[in-house]
Amino acid sequence: MVRAALDLAAAGGYEAVQMRDVAARAEVALGTVYHYFSSKDHLLAAALVEWVGALERAVIAEPPVGTGTAERVRDLLGRTTGAMAANERLSAALITGLLSDSPEVGRCQEEMHAVFSRLLATGFDDSVDPGRRRRIIRSVEHVWFSALIGWTKGWMPLEQAIAELHEAVDLLLPAPDARGDAAGDVGGDGGP
Repeated sequence: MVRAALDLAAAGGYEAVQMRDVAARAEVALGTVYHYFSSKDHLLAAALVEWVGALERAVIAEPPVGTGTAERVRDLLGRTTGAMAANERLSAALITGLLSDSPEVGRCQEEMHAVFSRLLATGFDDSVDPGRRRRIIRSVEHVWFSALIGWTKGWMPLEQAIAELHEAVDLLLPAPDARGDAAGDVGGDGGP
């Protein structure tokens, strides 16, 4: 059913995903689709969680590359946004589904947060204090999600959303200075 929804969304975007069509493509009864997914948005949000989970498995198989945390985080975000840019209709449909305020979609949002946090954490090493790491990851997630909403809703082109995400990473994870220390990491908590 998730694969059927992904195929329909890739071909025609959010509007092309109709539960009846999902059932027909998946060769299941319409009641079966509704047994597992309360709505189209729930189905699309679950599909996005599955997609990010697949990306997480790919990152485990091929860890992020870069000489520092910022480079590795940019590599991870590049993989994510690159995959989204490769099929903008599908990506926009999945993000639109994730914006629903239903309780079932809320659970998918929580899963997305957990998976995306784990994925971003693979870009960090032990040089970043765990508390600071959590705050940075959460902030990057907020910028990523906000930028994706802006792109999905037509407020900005995808290229601008990606540029804003990279700018946030640059602000949160500045390049090492001449001594090799990351600016702002003094005291282990980003404070003085």
